[in-house]
Amino acid sequence: MNKENDNAVKQRLLDAGEELFAEFGFNGTSSRQLTQKAGCNIASINYYFGGKNELYLEVLGRKMRYLRDIRLERINAKISEKGDELTLEDLVAVFANAFIEPLVKDAGGRNFLKLFSWEMLNPQFPKQKLVEDIKPIIDLMSVNMMKVCPGLTQEKAVLSITSIAGQLFHCLHINNIFSEIKDESFAAFGFERRIQHVIEFSSAAIRGISSKDNG
Repeated sequence: MNKENDNAVKQRLLDAGEELFAEFGFNGTSSRQLTQKAGCNIASINYYFGGKNELYLEVLGRKMRYLRDIRLERINAKISEKGDELTLEDLVAVFANAFIEPLVKDAGGRNFLKLFSWEMLNPQFPKQKLVEDIKPIIDLMSVNMMKVCPGLTQEKAVLSITSIAGQLFHCLHINNIFSEIKDESFAAFGFERRIQHVIEFSSAAIRGISSKDNG
């Protein structure tokens, strides 16, 4: 096989893995399903990746790196745009939007959300690798959060960032529930409104714990 063909087969396997692992999870997806979806022979997974587990790790790792990079790009862009006028609300808002948008705008993002849900139920991805993928975002956010919110400790900055991420994951998971409800009394639970609430609620809470530390 030439290099161009090798790359094409690897890409098809990665794309097939992203779709099938998201739909059925690691244990529910067979090597035969993967190779049939990718249009290659059954030995291809071992040849290109070393096995189904290694393919799974690359599928998840590829999406993690993509999400990390796009989030860092957007957060850095907002920091540069605002300069000395950057506020805590600006920082929390750009983090929330950069967190959410890539997961809801297309099928690839929605597949990752399903894939990550499977991963939480049946962990395969190395914990250290997961930390390495999210640490640059936490470092960038915590440093700038402490700048715009004097008195906030590094520990509480990191805890605040992980708390915001947890709220955003919750919004994503319950979105399907509320999207099926037509009762107007639930209008306040619109997806965009819930994200805005997370931004407002978290900003106020961070200012509160910062003031407490100063006191």
